[in-house]
Amino acid sequence: MNLKSFFDTLKDQVKYVIDNIKLNKKYLVSLSLSFVAFLILLVVLFFSNGDFSVSKEVDTLVDSISSRKYAEAYQYYGNLEKEFSASKMNKFNKSASNKLSSLVANSGDKYVSGEMSKEQYSGLINTINALDDIEIDVNQLLDISSRVEQMYMDENISYEKASSYMEVTTSLKGIYQDLDEYKNNIETIYQSRKVYQEGSKFQQIKKYKEAIDKYDKVVEEDKKYYSLASSKKQECIKSMYNYYITQANNSSKKGEYEEALVYLTYLKPYYSSDEKIEKLEDDYKEKISVYTLTSDDILNLISKKSGIKADELSVISYQQSIGDTLYYYAEVVKDNKIHNEVLIEAKDKKIYSYKSEKVDYDCEYSDGYYKVDEDGNYIFAISSKDAASIVRDKLKDKKEDFNDLEVKFKSDIVKYVDEDQLNKLIEKNNNIYYYVLVKKGWFSLNKEVYLVNMYNKSVYKCVDNKISKI
Repeated sequence: MNLKSFFDTLKDQVKYVIDNIKLNKKYLVSLSLSFVAFLILLVVLFFSNGDFSVSKEVDTLVDSISSRKYAEAYQYYGNLEKEFSASKMNKFNKSASNKLSSLVANSGDKYVSGEMSKEQYSGLINTINALDDIEIDVNQLLDISSRVEQMYMDENISYEKASSYMEVTTSLKGIYQDLDEYKNNIETIYQSRKVYQEGSKFQQIKKYKEAIDKYDKVVEEDKKYYSLASSKKQECIKSMYNYYITQANNSSKKGEYEEALVYLTYLKPYYSSDEKIEKLEDDYKEKISVYTLTSDDILNLISKKSGIKADELSVISYQQSIGDTLYYYAEVVKDNKIHNEVLIEAKDKKIYSYKSEKVDYDCEYSDGYYKVDEDGNYIFAISSKDAASIVRDKLKDKKEDFNDLEVKFKSDIVKYVDEDQLNKLIEKNNNIYYYVLVKKGWFSLNKEVYLVNMYNKSVYKCVDNKISKI
């Protein structure tokens, strides 16, 4: 075959193919489209087949957790991690996270409403925390937390319920500080209502100052209780006026002037220009300046009365109100021993030594004496002047003549009697006496000694080393 014949044959074949294409054009286009569709279907089936598998296993995991089969769910998840490829596990985690987010949200609602126990809700959260790559959608939890906060504000749930919901929910991994605002708000309202209740208790027992301090701490955000606290505070301000003035007067009567001033300070912020309060305040301040004795003041008084140097003495003292009179009790120490127990009248600075049937410090510098009975009552002795008057009256009743009489200390009369015998007799008859020296006869050379019981006013005469009651 020559070259020309070859090209002629090739030309005829090409023409034949073109003619066939033209004749079968519609059929070829349809065949091509079918092939493309087949390829697309294969791709869809491939991916769809993986999707169905993930959805099934996600449902299995969620069902196990919903049924509280937590150990089974944890083990199942671990098996999937070993079985699935990284891409497929990632796909699984995303799908599971979405469904578990809804489960957590629904469970939170059930816990708040009482349909689920705390143990069940905690078990759910702990299980999800154990699934490494599950991430819960915080937005759903924010919505629930906001509702829980409002429910507590409206007193539709207890603090314990609201607080425990926040406690468990915020333990969920990945939450971080997203719920802190609601958690802190609930705690703030709780503390605010707590101080309101404390204020109410103080008000009931008339501790108005303490009640007001509590009411002032109620937060404005808690509108209901803030309004109640404001109203209660006004009640306290109204009631406290007469009550605290009475308390101040009672403290003043006991000599507790600093305490009396404290009651007035409670009133002053609300009655700043009250003339009665100002007058009482001035009165108490003046009494404090006059009636207050320091340890040095007491030492100097005792030193002056006794003639003992102040640096040889020490005192332990405190205020002691007896009736309406303020005293300072002081334990006087000399040479590391108790030298005397005294009461010092704060106003006139008179010193009263302790002297009783059982205790006698034998101090001769007192202005008077006192003792304490078995019931703890303070009993003051009659004065030396009263003792002299009693002896004088006794002598007049017996029509005994005398020139003069004088109350002496024991040390001044021992020269007129046998001291040893006197001590024995006094101890036998209880050593609680004033010693009265009576001068008789010309030039008062004849002297007699009388004893006066300073508490019961009995009179005794010392004759021939004997003590006879008269």
